[in-house]
Amino acid sequence: MNMLNRLLKFFSYYKRDGKYPYLIEIRPMVEKYRIRRHIKTHIKSTHTGRWHKVPHITLIYNFRLKKGITDRDIAKIIQNVASKYTFVKFYYDGFEVKKGDKGYVFAFKIKASDKLKKLRRDIYNKIKPFIEERPDVIKFNDADEDKFWFHATIGYQLSEKSANILIKETQTEYEYLPAFALRITLLKKSRISWEYDVPTRKLLNRREALSRKYYAETLKAHRKILQMETFNQHPSIRGRKIWLISDTHFDHANIIKYCARPFVDIKEMNRVLLKNWNNTVKRNDIVYFLGDISFGKHSRSPRYWLSKLNGKIIYIKGNHEKTNLGKHYEIVNYKGHKFFLVHDPKDVDSFDGWIIHGHKHNNDLINYPFVNKEKRTINVSVETINYKPVSFDQIIKIIYSQKLENIETIVDIKR
Repeated sequence: MNMLNRLLKFFSYYKRDGKYPYLIEIRPMVEKYRIRRHIKTHIKSTHTGRWHKVPHITLIYNFRLKKGITDRDIAKIIQNVASKYTFVKFYYDGFEVKKGDKGYVFAFKIKASDKLKKLRRDIYNKIKPFIEERPDVIKFNDADEDKFWFHATIGYQLSEKSANILIKETQTEYEYLPAFALRITLLKKSRISWEYDVPTRKLLNRREALSRKYYAETLKAHRKILQMETFNQHPSIRGRKIWLISDTHFDHANIIKYCARPFVDIKEMNRVLLKNWNNTVKRNDIVYFLGDISFGKHSRSPRYWLSKLNGKIIYIKGNHEKTNLGKHYEIVNYKGHKFFLVHDPKDVDSFDGWIIHGHKHNNDLINYPFVNKEKRTINVSVETINYKPVSFDQIIKIIYSQKLENIETIVDIKR
């Protein structure tokens, strides 16, 4: 039996193992609701098997504690190791269906960064002297960095019929989403015992780990690390600057879930987006806004939000505008370069310059990242530009660099 089959053999029942009740996992945070929709979609198609409400990424499989060792001792080891890591990225990278001895497993593929691989290995090496592992998991916990199976199980103990349905369904469905390890969880009998918060470097007990207050602190610290908030107004610069941004979706609660935005609620999202804009843009600057300023049943009008924002705003219509506002597109010549500004890039048949657009958010980063050098497109949806306007000068500097490559989000330029 190969390693994959051995892993699948125990994976379907490991959470019910009372003799070795501990696991260490990455708990999804901002992406939780986005990835949960796949469970709701596919569980309707299959009638056998077991399903996880929220798929977690297991780092260390079943173990128990040696005599004299407490849950908090293990949690402190996790904290000491993980405190050396502040930017642990990974990707939900499509789906996989694999056959084991107890049926099929349906999971998210996880593309782990080198940093995540090293973090997992470091945690395991440090806790190993203090734990007893279930014999059949030792070879998996002790796997080399590049051989460990990173995945997030959605369904397990599935029948062959269900597996075939899922394979067919996911042939045309693809989820590609960058994410960060914000919380590293010590589980006992499938319940949170302790949790290490990566952005704040705090060790949380179960009550704190499930607290909305501490979740808000996690997101605030995460935004600070990634420079997603502009806290001070930029000093005056001679001359008028030109900025681009799209798809703020002020007042839209569900966009936080759909696009895994790092905000606890719409009040916080509105505050950060407004502050970022006005601390970046001076009153005399020009801003090309490429549509969808606000959305939702109880959202305030686009004109309300425009009155709150600095700059001379040139508005390009989005697909959610109900009022007669702005143009359908704009062609701009800037410093000898030609750009087609539009909300939806699919509305452009052909153009011999660069297309700057919104609409795609972070929902198709394979085809519409921040910069796609092959398609010559630039996605200025707020999710790709760190939730603040990006200047035309910066875009020109990026796209005409001799080392230009595809760039998923503007954060990746700095990392």
